Amino acid sequence: AEISTLDYGDYAITVVNSKNVFSTLNKFFNPQDAAMIYVISVIYFIHGFTYIKNIRDIYEMSILSIIFPGLKLGNESVSNLYKALGCRQTNVLQMENYLVENGSKQIAIDGHVIGCVSDNNDLAEKGYKFSKLGEEQINLLMAYDINTKLPLISRIYEGASNDKVSIKDFLNQVELKNMLFIVDRGFYSEENIDLLSHNGNAYIIPLAKNLKTCKSAVSNMELKERFVYQKGKKATVIEYKDECIGNHRVLTFRDVNEAAVEQANYLRHMELGETSYTQEGFEKNKDFMGAIVLQTNLNDNTPQEIFEFYKSRWGIETFYNYLKNQAGYNSLHLDDYNKTQGLAFIMLVSALIFNEMKEAVKDIKGKSLQDCLLEARMLKAHKRMNKWTVTNCLKKQKELFEKLGVPLTVENLLYT
Repeated sequence: AEISTLDYGDYAITVVNSKNVFSTLNKFFNPQDAAMIYVISVIYFIHGFTYIKNIRDIYEMSILSIIFPGLKLGNESVSNLYKALGCRQTNVLQMENYLVENGSKQIAIDGHVIGCVSDNNDLAEKGYKFSKLGEEQINLLMAYDINTKLPLISRIYEGASNDKVSIKDFLNQVELKNMLFIVDRGFYSEENIDLLSHNGNAYIIPLAKNLKTCKSAVSNMELKERFVYQKGKKATVIEYKDECIGNHRVLTFRDVNEAAVEQANYLRHMELGETSYTQEGFEKNKDFMGAIVLQTNLNDNTPQEIFEFYKSRWGIETFYNYLKNQAGYNSLHLDDYNKTQGLAFIMLVSALIFNEMKEAVKDIKGKSLQDCLLEARMLKAHKRMNKWTVTNCLKKQKELFEKLGVPLTVENLLYT
């Protein structure tokens, strides 16, 4: 017998409110491929990481099979799609270039470690987190627009390679001109500083304590200048100094509130009698608590502007938290290099859907995106008298769907 009950609610609100993603895919892929990529990415968004073998069953049991009929999403078809996205990357690169060109030109780049249990994947290697993961790893590298909150470029690299090596290939994927790159200290090398500076690009990077430039900057921690930094309702005083060291602009900042918290925490450990916390250690380190040293080639921006640029980089950390804890990209089992790179693109598209959905629900008071999905998930579509209908809709669900512009009839959804 044919399927007569389909999952409706969470898929309906996602499809209606992520039209921009589907439209963008259609700019660069043929209609069939665009639909397959989009449907798989919707499934990833709603369910988190999904094994290839399970995608067809989820598709057939959801309203996606009515909105996008006839898609071949069996194991072989999806595997071939992933492989094609990984080895025939012209369309992928064109779309990523489009995302970059239409962004704010202010980009954070960071890596994320993912476990990989396949013995046949060329990318899976023992990396620096092997002792924690207990398995080989692959390294996801993403570019993220700090203003639009959109992921822009996504690639997976060998588990044993470090970020400062991978970034050389990563930055050559698309044309990057007149950008501001905000990167973590793991990307630092003299070669990468040159790489981040050409084509009119600028960079901001924190310096590790063992670097000569950093040691020179913190040799004198008398920070005489200050400004107020405010994020939301919280405000703090930032002390700083701005100097030139080795032909580089180097700024040393100290967050007064953060310094006080770190000092109080250190003293608390001392009171508890922990031997690694001593008065001598406190006197030696107290000036450096709450401090950070940044190097940049931005010469026309104020210290406050540079500090605020750097703090906005935190958005990519929040984004990776979503990938890890909500999307569930923690341990993969892919046995092919090209399929793995294809998955990196699916992750990018599902993250674009996530961003568009967050924007759609931001004005719904008292409900997070997850709350909306859970509430909508209760609604099913049933086939009655050869017609699909949505039944048993509660008042709160009707109100939610109305606010999100989602019809409660299948026919209207198809028309929309």
